[in-house]
Amino acid sequence: MNNTERPLRLPSVERPWMKYYKAELINQPIPSGTVYEFLYDNNCEYPDDIAILYENIKITYRQLFRQIDDCARAFKAIGVRRNDIVTMAMISTPEAIVVFYALNRLGAIANLIHPLANAEDICFYLNEVKSKVFVMFNGTWPIVKDVLSKSSVEKAIVVSPVEALSPAIKLVYQLKAHPPKVKEAQGVMTWKHFLHLGKGVELPSPLRADDDWAAISHTGGTTGAPKGVICTNFNYVAVPWQATLGRQHDRQESLMVTLPPFINYSLANSIIESLSFGLKTVLIPKYEPEKFIEYITRYSVNHIPSIPAYWKPILDLPVKKDCYSKLGFIVSGGEGLDVSTEEAINERLRQGGAKVELMKGTGMTELTSGVSNTYADCNVKGSVGIPYIMTNCRVVDVQTGEELSYNEEGELCFSGPTVMVGYYNNQEATDEIIKTDADGARWLHSGDIGYINEDGVIFITGRIKRLIMQKDENGMVSKIFPERIEGVISECPDVNLCCVVGRPDNERIHIPKAFVVLKNKTMSEDDIREEIIQHCNKKLPVYMVPQDIEFIENMPRTDRGKIDYRDLEQRA
Repeated sequence: MNNTERPLRLPSVERPWMKYYKAELINQPIPSGTVYEFLYDNNCEYPDDIAILYENIKITYRQLFRQIDDCARAFKAIGVRRNDIVTMAMISTPEAIVVFYALNRLGAIANLIHPLANAEDICFYLNEVKSKVFVMFNGTWPIVKDVLSKSSVEKAIVVSPVEALSPAIKLVYQLKAHPPKVKEAQGVMTWKHFLHLGKGVELPSPLRADDDWAAISHTGGTTGAPKGVICTNFNYVAVPWQATLGRQHDRQESLMVTLPPFINYSLANSIIESLSFGLKTVLIPKYEPEKFIEYITRYSVNHIPSIPAYWKPILDLPVKKDCYSKLGFIVSGGEGLDVSTEEAINERLRQGGAKVELMKGTGMTELTSGVSNTYADCNVKGSVGIPYIMTNCRVVDVQTGEELSYNEEGELCFSGPTVMVGYYNNQEATDEIIKTDADGARWLHSGDIGYINEDGVIFITGRIKRLIMQKDENGMVSKIFPERIEGVISECPDVNLCCVVGRPDNERIHIPKAFVVLKNKTMSEDDIREEIIQHCNKKLPVYMVPQDIEFIENMPRTDRGKIDYRDLEQRA
């Protein structure tokens, strides 16, 4: 048989990444039941273990279960029933966790929205799902108080971030923060009033099914209008269950939550994972990256899932002896991390006594959260790791949809237990992103461009929707993936961060424009610009070299902490 007749080797068929998983783990079924039952079953025998660390308080699992029950009774008292959709606009406080699990215990669905979205967006999110009950952080109240009458909401519950704290700290908060005053009126109540309504209400046993909806979260909107993503109990259990099979942690180690709970990455890979496996869950209501060492020292933090925007600032923090020595698994996800920055972060961690390196992963809201991760014995620089144990991955040709072999670049697609049900009330958009194959497997097309090497390790090299189409002087149209240019520019010593977008051009369709944030200006901007162009000339085809370079103070970011490409495209 000659080379042209050899059968094509397909990663999704051979699944070479499975060699990194222990044989006894491969056939273990994902636990059945609800998100609440996953929490309860894993912790009911450890009632005195600490579940939550928040400011100066510790909440045990016994206390957490009691608070969840009390909240569920209150929801029942105001009429919340199975399959009702209750909207949450909360920051990282104990009450946010209690509300989510109380709704799940009752069989209701949490509609997770940004607590500081504008009034128009919040009304849209409420009316889209016809939410009659709205639980909000008190910072949301001034935004919506004058427009709630235009929404479907009948009962609004306003929660202060100091509800769980001592009276003395509450007083200090009142004096320093000047929180908005909430005047109770028809349908509007404080957290204390709300809980009081549940006194004496009987609570049924949890009766939800695996495939019942658990939550509706929302896409960030960087590639189009935000859409409601429906995820089930099974989805939310499958993420942490798979993630923990490739790494080690022990009960009562601690995990710090750096992102707010309305983001699936935070909810699934931080909060649900941490609480379900008996870790101390450290909640930071307003995470400040410059206080990183203060946080991990104060709470003896071991594990941290976070994003590049929160990891990069540690490069500017003074290293103290052994300040990082207790760190266990530390993960960067949400967006790409270039190799040079990854290496710099790892070096800074080593200087602080860390015995581990930064892990990376990929995922998206439509996949509930993460679907891949690097592990101690498979942490290739520049990669996003291997697929989770029950997750399959393939790379397909962008034009034909045909599956590609190893090291061939195309669109990354994922299949497995974390693929969303679909977009809320938007079947057309659902059908565009999820394709069912001949075997009945549902494949979610991520929009990421990348490849899989022969060890099964995934590399992301670009984003379909960030493609820059360019025409040369001969009329030849080329596709430019901005990430390739960004990687080269990031190698320049004066560059801290860069983002490349397409600038419209009448003759060439688009030309690449680079927005650059500098570290320290060792030279004039004109000299740095020339240095960048010369470096790009050495590393890139001529049509990819950006002649248009703009220096900016900070990168614009979405409410989820990702670089706001659409904002930069508008500037360009």
